[in-house]
Amino acid sequence: MKGSANNIRRNYTLPRSRILRGRENIQRLFRKGRVLREKHIDLRYLILPGQPGICLMGFIVGKRLGKAHERNATKRRMRESYRHNQHLVSELTESGTSGIHGIFIAKKAGIPYQEMEQQCRSLLMRVREAREKDEAREKDGAS
Repeated sequence: MKGSANNIRRNYTLPRSRILRGRENIQRLFRKGRVLREKHIDLRYLILPGQPGICLMGFIVGKRLGKAHERNATKRRMRESYRHNQHLVSELTESGTSGIHGIFIAKKAGIPYQEMEQQCRSLLMRVREAREKDEAREKDGAS
């Protein structure tokens, strides 16, 4: 039963190497990326064809959302909620032909963790669905 669904072991770590960094990467996301919105979080993402296995995410909390300790707590909650749900997109990048860069952008500080995680999961599921549709469209176009 090595391959059964009950035996799946997920890696819930989020090392710095999987955090999106660099001004150029972030500017490219704002220029070319798609946006998905939830009540308190936006996700701006870009699918990178020809770069399988790459799944980098960043986290932004603007200064207008409160004092430093409030922004830091919001960013920690966003990172943690992504860390617990990263498998929704990382499995696709590892098995597919393209990678993903993305940024979670907080629209409000002080959101309870459960609500933040639910919204994060919803956004990641929508990215997954969009990517699967894109791959299906590419297959239909190639056939």
